[in-house]
Amino acid sequence: MRYFLYPLRFSAPVHFGTAECGGGLEHTRFTLPADTFFSALLSELYHAKENAYADTLLQKVEAGHLRCSDLLPWREAATGEWCFYLPRPILPMMQAADTDSVSLSYRAACEKTAAWKQQKRLAYIRASRMTEYLANVRTGRPFLSEDSFGQEVLRQRVNCREVEALPYFVASFTFAESAGLYLLLAAEQAEDADFFADILTFVGHSGLGGKRSSGYGKFQLADDCLELDGTGIYGADDAALYTLLTQEQASWQMALSSVLPAEEDLLAVCRGNYHLRRVGGFVTDAAVPGKKDSICLLESGSCFQQRIPGQMTDLGTYDGHPILRYGYGLYAGISG
Repeated sequence: MRYFLYPLRFSAPVHFGTAECGGGLEHTRFTLPADTFFSALLSELYHAKENAYADTLLQKVEAGHLRCSDLLPWREAATGEWCFYLPRPILPMMQAADTDSVSLSYRAACEKTAAWKQQKRLAYIRASRMTEYLANVRTGRPFLSEDSFGQEVLRQRVNCREVEALPYFVASFTFAESAGLYLLLAAEQAEDADFFADILTFVGHSGLGGKRSSGYGKFQLADDCLELDGTGIYGADDAALYTLLTQEQASWQMALSSVLPAEEDLLAVCRGNYHLRRVGGFVTDAAVPGKKDSICLLESGSCFQQRIPGQMTDLGTYDGHPILRYGYGLYAGISG
């Protein structure tokens, strides 16, 4: 497979729902899982009567010609280098015994404790610093990273559709001018990458996520699609991404997308380290929204000893159309 990178720049705030918080408007996340992203692409294409594009996309994915990651954060550093981030690996506790804390002063011990607390809140790590992060965890040293991609805002709105106007709140995330999300695509041919770029350009006009009727979620490609190789075009991170994506023999394979394992892969899942994410939702392009069946996916960042292919599942039909949930895996090899 060949690997391609698509940097996206958002021209409006985004609202990506969080099922773990009840799916209410008052909560949001700033990244988008691959299963939600893929559903949004198909829904928008079918809604716009672009059935040929939607059917071709679905066929290429089911045939194994295309695999995509979650939408992950990127930002441009002050030096002009583009920094691409990966999920923090979910690995077994491998921290070495901390023998230095006994000899530390009170102030130094407090600073070290604060650094450890900051590391626990760390959700994404620069691709070029992944090896450094793993080494720090093994040796018991805190990993420091102060990266910002934008700001989350809670805005008050008023519902005027009822007899009595009532207030409600909407959470959104506004990306910094020099930041956004990026997508990794595994494709067999360069033509497939161009095909996918056309779809992203089309969907960017209508946007991703919730509150699109208020203008949320609109984006455009921040640059042309880049085929990854060992040469860093944007900086050290895109070269590091290629190295990680091609390390199929590494001791741990970290999922970069939400994975739905097949029954025969459950033993390999049990040997790994993972978080589960429950997903459900509604069919949004119908006149009367229908509720989807809920399932659990392996969250991105989960680590396994082999690359679990995953699958796409059929959750039934609604109004004569199948309801699908994307669950194919894309992986980065790391040495834990």
